Amino acid sequence: MSVRKVVKLGGSVWDTLHPDYFVEWKEWVEAGNELILLHGGGPRLSAYCEAQQIKPAFQNGRRVTTADVLIGATRVLAGEMQTEIVMALGQSDVNAVGLSGVDGQMLIGREMTELGAVGEVETVDVSLIELLVKNRYVPVVTSILSGINGALNCNGDDCAVAVACALQADHFEMITDVPGIRIEGTFRETLTVDAMRRAIESGEIYGGMIPKTEALRSALDGGVALAIIRDGNDPTATGTQIKEGHYERTTSHIWTASH
Repeated sequence: MSVRKVVKLGGSVWDTLHPDYFVEWKEWVEAGNELILLHGGGPRLSAYCEAQQIKPAFQNGRRVTTADVLIGATRVLAGEMQTEIVMALGQSDVNAVGLSGVDGQMLIGREMTELGAVGEVETVDVSLIELLVKNRYVPVVTSILSGINGALNCNGDDCAVAVACALQADHFEMITDVPGIRIEGTFRETLTVDAMRRAIESGEIYGGMIPKTEALRSALDGGVALAIIRDGNDPTATGTQIKEGHYERTTSHIWTASH
């Protein structure tokens, strides 16, 4: 039986991603499973803006996507970076196709006007992705949405969760630049939603790890069976899986959650 996996590839880890991930993905697809990649690219976009002398603007601590920043997002994320990922997959004998949410009106966003050309995913049309995976292609999706007034930039993690839930993926993975979630000085292999919430409240989970853990929880809430964060520099590491605490069952070497 085919297993559907959605992977969010963090922009901060792409340049140092361990090459064995491409081996893993090739074997996954060759086994008859489905793979969908979504990627970020914040560091690349920041470097572009700096090179173009685009002064960053913020609203209540959140970055504003001006017209110049949006041009950079489409050039860097939907252009340069996506091409690199698709090319790398092709060189590993994985047939991939680069997409953004604009293609086929796949991702429609609601504009958050206070942040400029920034959007939240409102609707996901999975028909184009379904067509590609049915024909054994790997869609590589960047988080540019279609909005009423034009293209919108979207948080990559939020976009990935929306796609994973719309596809009712079996697995949702976030590949980042950290080994997992650390609690009391130890990286945990599994973490319940309740334990995650307590760790956020106590400050053990802080900063940029908070939205990542909350994204994993949102995937579970949306019907995804397994949600895990993995280390982009070490594909053999277990990472940390977020799971519901009231019921779990094992399949192979991983935990899945039912809710």
